[in-house]
Order: sequence, then structure tokens, then C-alpha cells
Amino acid sequence: MRGVAFLLACLASAHTYHASIAQLDFISARKTVEVMLWLHTEDVERAFQAQAGPRANFDEPKAAERFVRDYLQGHFQLRNARGEVLKQHWVGMEVKVHFLTAYFEVALPDGLPGVTLENRLLLDRVPDQTNSAQVKRDGNPLRELQFNAAAGGVKQPLLKP
Repeated sequence: MRGVAFLLACLASAHTYHASIAQLDFISARKTVEVMLWLHTEDVERAFQAQAGPRANFDEPKAAERFVRDYLQGHFQLRNARGEVLKQHWVGMEVKVHFLTAYFEVALPDGLPGVTLENRLLLDRVPDQTNSAQVKRDGNPLRELQFNAAAGGVKQPLLKP
């Protein structure tokens, strides 16, 4: 967690690096993935304005939260082994000056095998956007994933093949 805090501090100091950071922790006893996702508030607000108009902003919390929830459902998707998109169960979000943190859960009744993450967050809006995801099981790190438009890889398995 200290590594995430350090990276967030670096990213906030100068917004020349466009990134999102996700932590996906599979809780074995509940067969659920808990997701925490950090994004630059400014980048998400621009996407909000592109969809809802130039007056849209995060000063309207209900509209902003609805946009973020819907945006994440369309751009950050877990899929089961059959390729079906798994439903996100929204927990909430926090908006700070530099970062937005979103929280949601996804039920994985069959566990992690065969599950993939499709992460297209802001890749269509910010050419140098990089999205990172740390996959854990019961708090123990399993794998780090990277997604960016240049590599063309927006879908990766949560477990090593």
C-alpha cells in the first residue's frame, strides 16, 4: 500500500503522467473481488464534460457519481471464462482535489481461473494514458497488469496463463 501512496503522491505533484491505478483483491471466503480504483479527477471530469457538456463538473456529486459508475461499468470490465461481463456492485467514491477513488465489488462464484480484466479507462481520450492493476488474493499480491493504447493490450487474465 505504501507503493501506491508514493505513486499517487508523485502523480499529484505534476499532471504530466496520465495513469489509473487499480487494486483488485479476491476474497476467497466470499468469492468476491473488492476493487479500489484511483484516477486523476481532472481527466475523469473532462470525460464527464465530453459526455454531459462543458458545465458538467464534480460539484454536482450525484451526477458525477452516476457518470463515474456508468463509465467504469463500460471501461473497466471483469469477464468470466465464457467472456461474459460480470456485474459491478457499486460501493461508492471519494473525490479529492487531484484524485478520485472508486470502490466496487464483483462476485466471482467460480473463483479467479479464466477471469480477465478489460481496462480501457481513458485510453480513447488521453493518448499517453497508462492503467495499472495489482491483483491480490486475500491481501497477498499475485500479479501486476499494465494497459495502454500503444501496446494495444486492453484485456489480460487475472492469473498468469
